Amino acid sequence: MVVLMRRAAAVLMVCMSATALRLQMSATASTPGARNPAMQDFSLDSVRKSLIRQEETIIFAMIERAQFGVNSAIYQPTSKETWDADGSQVDPWLLEKGGSFLCFMLLETEKVHARARRYLSPEETAFFPEQIKMPPVLEPLEYPQVLQGEREININDVVMKVYKEQLVPAICAPGDDQQHGSSALCDIACLQALSRRIHIGKFVAESKYQQMPDKFTELVQARDIAGINELLTNVLVEERVCNRARLKAVSFGQEAFSDAEAGFKVDPNVMYSIYRDMIIPLTKQVQVRYLFERVKTAGGGDYEEITDDEWPANLLAWGGKEEMVAAPPIQGKGLFL
Repeated sequence: MVVLMRRAAAVLMVCMSATALRLQMSATASTPGARNPAMQDFSLDSVRKSLIRQEETIIFAMIERAQFGVNSAIYQPTSKETWDADGSQVDPWLLEKGGSFLCFMLLETEKVHARARRYLSPEETAFFPEQIKMPPVLEPLEYPQVLQGEREININDVVMKVYKEQLVPAICAPGDDQQHGSSALCDIACLQALSRRIHIGKFVAESKYQQMPDKFTELVQARDIAGINELLTNVLVEERVCNRARLKAVSFGQEAFSDAEAGFKVDPNVMYSIYRDMIIPLTKQVQVRYLFERVKTAGGGDYEEITDDEWPANLLAWGGKEEMVAAPPIQGKGLFL
């Protein structure tokens, strides 16, 4: 119990510290209506720097989760009878949905973070946005209107599904070690870091749209998702991102200086695959969805929601397959620059 409480406090402190840091960077004072000069200096380069900083957060969260087993029980739907006698300790919506233990922990965490105005930031995307509409205890900050569009882009349902079904089994030992509370807290840290990294694609898409509005409008009007993806893709940059993540997994996750057998807490090649085959494709999904909304907002027409069968395989996590594809061998130091 002490370990569980310590982990809960640690996760909350990390989340709140990250929020506090962003607020310190993005406002001149913690007063109502404070402006956000960091976002006023919005550019693709500033977004890329933010993405690089987030790599450490994701990798450290994965390393923490990898110390426990898969513990698939925490992801299973839970009947009303499993909770306390009258269900009074569980959110009624979650109780009715038969949500899992992870969903219970994540929803309660998001409620606390919402009270600290976390989800008022355009950089944050909640997993349960409809269930956390409560007023924050802190005064709201004023954010410049960088993103355009009436509809919120949120693919956290996809992030959750891929995380549970493919990512966790790739980094954790099979089986159940009974560390359900600790595993769920680590899951929350992983999911929030992944969600923020993936949904920041909206800012990347806005920057690229500003550079080529006519071209993107033409492609959206033709529903040419493959063409949009081609325009968004920078192969060299993506390769550097994947290799940088693998190098950081080597640097941060070595067992060489412990009493354990030499090795890695998370296989660096698995980390490469997570970036190449999950994070980057899902980030591009967010970008494509945002561009459809952006063109609509700019008066370029009204469009139907993109259906599942419209997505090309290279914009699906692991190409829509259940198994991971092996990462290529390291080709040289130049890829890490």
